[in-house]
Amino acid sequence: MSRPTVAEINLSSIKFNIKQLKALAPESLFFPVVKANAYGHGIKKVVKAIDSKVNGYCVATTEEALSLRSITKKSVVCMEGPFDQNELRSLNLNKIDFVLHSKRQLNFYSSEKSISKSLKVWLKIDTGMHRLGFSMEEAENAYLEVLKKTKNIVLMSHFSSAAGTKASVLKSKKQISDFNKIEKKLKKLGGNTLSSLCNSGGLLNYKGSHKDIIRPGISLYGLNQQENKNKIFLKPALTLKTRLISIKQINKGSNVGYDGTWTATENSIIGILPIGYADGYPSSLSNKGYVLVDNKKAPVIGKISMDLIAINLSKLKKTSYESEIILWGSNLPIEYVAKQSNKIPYNLMTSLSERVKRKYIE
Repeated sequence: MSRPTVAEINLSSIKFNIKQLKALAPESLFFPVVKANAYGHGIKKVVKAIDSKVNGYCVATTEEALSLRSITKKSVVCMEGPFDQNELRSLNLNKIDFVLHSKRQLNFYSSEKSISKSLKVWLKIDTGMHRLGFSMEEAENAYLEVLKKTKNIVLMSHFSSAAGTKASVLKSKKQISDFNKIEKKLKKLGGNTLSSLCNSGGLLNYKGSHKDIIRPGISLYGLNQQENKNKIFLKPALTLKTRLISIKQINKGSNVGYDGTWTATENSIIGILPIGYADGYPSSLSNKGYVLVDNKKAPVIGKISMDLIAINLSKLKKTSYESEIILWGSNLPIEYVAKQSNKIPYNLMTSLSERVKRKYIE
């Protein structure tokens, strides 16, 4: 018998989300972010399901880009760009677009004898994230250097905060304004230049950031980062579920789990779930999280261990080994679980380990 812990991925929900997101920027090319194994959803299955609906893809690393190239013929963008000269050659050879964000990378590019004419070089401008990218002052020289080998350029930047909250509005509007200024200046220098600025938050909250290419990430998988104006309806694509492998009675005063951090205040019924922190369920939910057992709350008790979680079933009726246990997903949003665990939804999605089986439904 196989372990009943599965991540159920609804591919129809992802397709639905793409339709919703594309409607917000119908004139823009759609390049979804599928890095980190499509945010834990499984890149091969996700890409095959959506390939006809998108214009290209964004991933983080060269390794991810090369792997994705074997799955799709669409444009693939390596967002971190080449780590060294050999990686640049590999990206070039495999017809993978790449980002240049530093003088070091620009040196790799400048010294390369031939760059494929079919590729786009993405030039990253730092408009306020202060992580990767050429400064506003460096941008013109970098642009002119790229122009020496290709006219196919994408000017890009990245929001430091685009959630739509009051705290981020001023920062985001400043980044959009700065990007618009440098975009106008650089496009006058020549080239078949496109622009790309927005992630999910930008797409949902700042129409002025849509530009030629949009790069939605977390929203593709059903998380709604729109916090102002009208809400857009997105469908969560992932449900983490399991079943009980043990139901047992314990006496009042019994301790549960490592170090006995939970003590029964009465004779109790507890259940054991075959999932733990090695699967990606955060240990920070020890003694404070809850799961849904046949859609009813059951608190997590004791320390979450590597492979197992204990829950209190004392107040639930008719619980059995056939009961469906939801750890996040339907009626238990991942956003809520993330907040409880002092993490972000991205962390939970991408932390799901390979030993959690992915089950795909349409």
